[in-house]
Parts: sequence; C-alpha cells; structure tokens
Amino acid sequence: MGNGTVSWRLKYIGKAVKAGIGEKFKASFVIESEEETSVEVRLVEKNALFKVDVPSRLDLKKGLNELYVNVEIPEKTVFKPLWIAVISVQDSEKSENAYLGILPVSEKSSRKVIKEAVEDDKSYSVGALGFTRKDFFYLSYRWRNGNKARGEKLEIAKSSDGLNYETVKTFNKNDYGYLSFEQSDLTTTPEGSFVFLYSADVERLWKIFKVEANEVSDIELPGEPLVDKAKDPSILYDAASERYIIVYSDCSKPGHDLAVVSTKDFKQLEVLAESIAYTQFTKQGNEWSRTHIHAGSLLFDGKYYVLFYDALPKQPSCFGSGWLGVAISKDLKKWIDLTPDKPLWKGNGVDYTFRYVAVYCDEKQYLLYAEEETSPRGKKDTVVYYSKT
Repeated sequence: MGNGTVSWRLKYIGKAVKAGIGEKFKASFVIESEEETSVEVRLVEKNALFKVDVPSRLDLKKGLNELYVNVEIPEKTVFKPLWIAVISVQDSEKSENAYLGILPVSEKSSRKVIKEAVEDDKSYSVGALGFTRKDFFYLSYRWRNGNKARGEKLEIAKSSDGLNYETVKTFNKNDYGYLSFEQSDLTTTPEGSFVFLYSADVERLWKIFKVEANEVSDIELPGEPLVDKAKDPSILYDAASERYIIVYSDCSKPGHDLAVVSTKDFKQLEVLAESIAYTQFTKQGNEWSRTHIHAGSLLFDGKYYVLFYDALPKQPSCFGSGWLGVAISKDLKKWIDLTPDKPLWKGNGVDYTFRYVAVYCDEKQYLLYAEEETSPRGKKDTVVYYSKT
C-alpha cells in the first residue's frame, strides 16, 4: 500500500438487483486498484434469512476487479421493502462497505393491470401513485387524458386484496381551478385517521396540499396548502420518531430534485436533506438521475429507510417519464444510492417509463404498483407486480 496512499476503491458502493423467492443469483461489485494487493471480505449485515456467500479474501490486480457475491433466497424468506446485505471490504489501512439491495419482484413476477389509460397514446396515462393500508388497501392516482386534459382527475380506490380496486373518490381539477393534478399519497395517523397529500398546478405554480379525514370516504379537497414550489409528495408516518416524513420534488431545484422533511403536526417542516440526487447520488457515480426526479414510496424496515425514486438523464419525448431507482438511509440525511450506474427498472414503448411506484409489503406478500409504459405508442397504465408466500 506504499506511503499510506489509498490504492483501491469500490467504483460504486451501491447495487440493486431484482430477484424473487426461491431464486439464486450472482451479483458483482467493481473494485478499482492502482496496484496489486489483497483485501479481506466479509458479510457484516443482512436484514432477512437469505443466503449470502462472499470470498474471505480477494487478490486485486492493477485496474478493474470484480467482487462476486452469491445469493440465494429460500422459499420461507420473509418480505422486506428491500432485502439488504452489507459487505465489508478492507485491508490494514481502510475499509469500505458495499451495499446490495434486492427487490423481491421482477418482470417474472405475477402482474395485473389495475387501471388502463383512456387512449393508446403517449400523452395519456394513469398513475402518479399513492398508497396506504388500514382495513383496506387504498390507492390514489391521477388521470392524464391528453395534453389538453393533463392531470384532469385525481381518484382514490380501495381493495380488499390489493389487486382488485373500486373507485371511492373522484376529484376533477376544474372544480378547484387547478391546471393539473399530479402525484398524491396517503398515510394513517397513530389515532387511525388518514392524511392525504396531493400536488396541483395552481396558476403555473406547483403546490402540495394536505387533507385530514377520519375515513377515506370523508376526504374532501382542497384542504390546506403545505409546501409551495413543490410537487409529488411521498409520506411515511415514522413510529420510532413519532413524526411524519415527507419526500417531495422541489421545483426550485435543478431537475426538481428531492427534499426530505419531517414534521410532528404539519405546522412546521424540518429539512433533513435537500437536492439528494445532485448533492449525494452524483458523488456516488450516478450520471442518469438528472431531471424529472420524483419520490415514489418511502418505507422503513426497522433499520433502513428505503426510498424508491425515479428520474431521467434528459428530457423525454412525451410530457413526463421516469426510470426506477432506489436508495437507503439510516438517518434520512445521508443516502446511499443503490442504482448509481443504471436504473433498476424500465418500461416499454417510446420512453420506457416505469415511475411513481407505490410499495406495500408484509411478511407474506409484496406489492409493487407502478405507472408503466405498456404499448409501442407510449400509453402509461397503473400496474402491480406482486409475490405472495
């Protein structure tokens, strides 16, 4: 290691893959080395009883080296928002951690179309999803019916199984003087009532609004303005801190980059992190998350906060698009991007849209809802990929 200089480094500290129950796969991390040397490797953490095998020692040549990680997901593995394994790479002078995230569903999983766009055209979509579960599964979504009727309707539907939904609330933008609806989200309070956040274009200014109601059927708009120059909120009630965590697109930042805030009562928002793609993801090697940055679902597995986000490297051909990424954090301030080199999931069609995801999981089932581009002409439907044990 001569003269205390750092001769090797992980090219990317994060990696995400898709693999379901019963699958075996091999993942790899690239280590760049300036000289021939060796490092010790060990598994230091995993959040479920899946199997991870790494070499105890790896000899590095000068240049690029691959650290292979063999993984097996046994049949009885309990679902987590993301299966996570942390691998330590170290020598006598330094240590780096490699973070592997495993999404429990993929293109091979069961799939169902929940809502289908009105017309088969790239300017038509239904999505921008929000989700919560209480006695029922609740899914919120907006309809974009062509460029002249963008974000025309916002709806909430309920389901007893997470797969078959009936609409219970419909809001039309014209009734509130809005130019458009976009992403919304729901959560429950400790007392069992509902908080509904939605975003709307008000006279060419995006705003996030808040509505509280005892039941979803009681939700009425417009509610109270919460954040100006902001859109596409994702909300999580964090029982550990007894605070609500909100991630949203900050329209005052390049790319509409993400802000993370917390609040006890929605009267004051504490900023935990700002512009996390441009200030944190880029430093970890991410070059594709540059514009149209949105938060999808934010979940907590007991130790890590898991943020599903979507973004693009440049403007799409249609009005809006995005590809799926994922990041994790222990404190909501410092984020580890698990998709720095490429998106985790793309759709089909013109822009390969796979965005605005909403994720639900318990020990026995995993549901990933998405606004997915499904046709060669570019229409975007609300779909769910799911796995149950």
